[in-house]
Parts: sequence; structure tokens; C-alpha cells
Amino acid sequence: MRFLACLMLLACNSKQPVQQTPGKEPAPTKVNDPWAGSGSAEPAWAKDPPDVLRAKINGVNAHIFVLKSSTFSEWRDVLATVQKIPGVANAEAFTFSELEIERAGRPPQLLSLKGVDPAHVGRILTVGRRMKSGSFDALAKAGEPPPIILGDVLASVLGAAVGDDVTVRPRKDADEMTRGAKETVFRVAGTFHMDFDVYDETLGFAPFAAAQAMLGKGDVALGIEMTVSDIKTSEQLAKAIEDKLGGPPYQASDWYELNKNLFGALGHKRP
Repeated sequence: MRFLACLMLLACNSKQPVQQTPGKEPAPTKVNDPWAGSGSAEPAWAKDPPDVLRAKINGVNAHIFVLKSSTFSEWRDVLATVQKIPGVANAEAFTFSELEIERAGRPPQLLSLKGVDPAHVGRILTVGRRMKSGSFDALAKAGEPPPIILGDVLASVLGAAVGDDVTVRPRKDADEMTRGAKETVFRVAGTFHMDFDVYDETLGFAPFAAAQAMLGKGDVALGIEMTVSDIKTSEQLAKAIEDKLGGPPYQASDWYELNKNLFGALGHKRP
């Protein structure tokens, strides 16, 4: 499932240099090449010990994901079910979409936008501890335009600081998830730095409801993500969750399964 690979933002051909030269086609990237688009033979994070790399990944993506192969409109029922499973600590619904972001006077940039639940995300992801400006808690503040949190490198390329407005719209090569999405103005509420180039250069967070409204698909989610009480149990717990949900069309995977190619390329085993 393409969304699954791109969701983790690793070994995914959505990763490209932050800015392209007009009229020049970028070199094709390899889906299984974790360095694709990184701009160097070996990015700095490739030297991270396995547990440090895992912490960076889990900073923006939780321990276990439940996705569905068709429209996920009953996400509330599934969320209620997984929250009751022993070993699950916290859970939230989310959206994920590949879009384009622009600030007046600057070229548009790629944006991987994750819609999260402001009421629960602080207990699921640790990105809020890596803020460079503003506060991740600002996602919970209602208002217009809705808030957005950006990777600090992306914000710098856009020339955007806290309080500035940015415009998010579908890409020209929009997929079925983003085709028909409404051009939407967001207000920058903060920036983060995960010391992981793909996240810092392309990732943004917005309130779940605002992301839903922009995508225009109704009250649907891409999936459910959750943290577990003991990360050493994530593989077994993912299997138990999938069994509890009855299997297809639901699929549950843990963080390592989604990043196995990356850890394998680095010679790492499951930490």
C-alpha cells in the first residue's frame, strides 16, 4: 500500500530535493533506496544507533497503525475497540496526504501533511518535545485560519515564521486521496526539528478536523495510530489487534514492520 510506505516518509519515492530547478526534471528515485533524495551518499541519521533512530521515527509516527483497504468511515468504532485492548496506551485517528505548500513570494514546496487529534497527540507522539518555535499545543487552539506546525527546514525555505499564513493545495499529480482537496490557508503555529532530513524538510501537522475539511472526503480517517505500554510487545500486539478486528479489510502493522527495509539497509535488527 503506497500510503503505508509514504506515511513513514522512509524509502519512499515522494522524497525529493526541497527545491527543483525550473525546467529540469529530477532524477528518478528508487523506491527501496532509503537515501533517495537525501542529497548525500549517507545522511547523518544513518549513523544513529537503532534505538535513537527508532525514537526519531516514533516521534512523528506511533508504535502501531491500523489501516483499511477501503474508505475508513467507521474509524470511531475501531478507535473505541483498540483503546480497550490490553497493552494499548493511547490511540488517535489520523489523516495523511501529500500536498503542496506555498507562502506568498516563494516557490511552492512539497508537503506531507498529517492530521492529528490535538486532544490526544501529545500522549502519542514526541515531536512536541522537539519544537524550535511556537508550541505543538497550539494545534488545539480553534480559529481561522487553522494552525499548522512545520518542519523547521521547510519553514525556512518558505520564509515562514510563527504567525505567517501559508497556502496548502493539491499537487498537480494528486492521487485519489487529495484529488479535489480545497486550497486552504493555514497559520504557522510552530516549527520542529527531528534531526531527520525528510521530516524536517517536508512534514507538517494540522488538526484532524481541519485536515478532513481540506481534503473534502467527509468524516473519514486514513487510519488509527497508537502507542503501547511496552514497545517490545508491538509486533505481537499488532497481530492481536488485527485478529480482534477480523483481518481484512483492516491491516495492523507495527513501527518496525513499516521500516524494515530501512533498518535492513543499515544492518540493524529490531532494537
